[in-house]
Amino acid sequence: MSLFLNDRLLRDFATEDFASQRPFPWYSFQDVLRPEAFEALYREFPSLELFERHNGITRAYGQRPHNRYYLAYERSIYNDREAGSEGVVALGDLPVVWQQFMLEVQGNSEYAAFARRMLGVDDFVVRFAWHVGVNGSEVSPHRDSHTKLGTHIFYFNTSEDWQPEWGGSILVLDGKKVPQDNPDLSDFESVRGCDIRDNRSFLFKNTENAWHGVEKLTCPEGRYRRLFNVVFEPVRQNQAREEKLRDGAKGWRRLLSRA
Repeated sequence: MSLFLNDRLLRDFATEDFASQRPFPWYSFQDVLRPEAFEALYREFPSLELFERHNGITRAYGQRPHNRYYLAYERSIYNDREAGSEGVVALGDLPVVWQQFMLEVQGNSEYAAFARRMLGVDDFVVRFAWHVGVNGSEVSPHRDSHTKLGTHIFYFNTSEDWQPEWGGSILVLDGKKVPQDNPDLSDFESVRGCDIRDNRSFLFKNTENAWHGVEKLTCPEGRYRRLFNVVFEPVRQNQAREEKLRDGAKGWRRLLSRA
């Protein structure tokens, strides 16, 4: 039996309940994590001291920056820095309960089978990251990069530490009324919010219609919107990234040999 994941929910959840959602496959789950596991991970959420601050990073199509605190697992997609660098952690850098969780997520056959079934793929690779939003943070409407198959977002807020009027709900957007790829929330016919509190998680498949976002947070200072991302990528995408990193390392070695 899994210590963290609700194997029965993962096994019994109907694929159709996910695939039939519109305008793209998505589902807002409650209790994918066992209640006691959620409480432990919530209490031991990684310290903000481990994160790096993202502020003003340029995004595609003129979209507004997604300012936040960011922590990557093992390697950052933003700068190729590895564990030990700012904003990147190795397994041993994490609180013990998170170390145990990371090992389970990567080795749990029920979770892997669930993800393959929901995303309609035979195989994938995963990467992980933690995000923390503060007052003024937002996720402007966007579609994810084509390098993602989908994302499972685990939220770590409760009804005691987060109020709905501060924003923060994940928004499913439909009916884009403008042609540009940097729309505002008002540019959609439908905006549907999903709660992020009390052991919620949100899984979605990345498609051409998978527009989503988060309105600007208005939380008081010292309050944080906290989440953990499991990002599913095609195997070939991971191979291409590894080849790029190897080529970069070879280039550095050539330069050093000439020094």
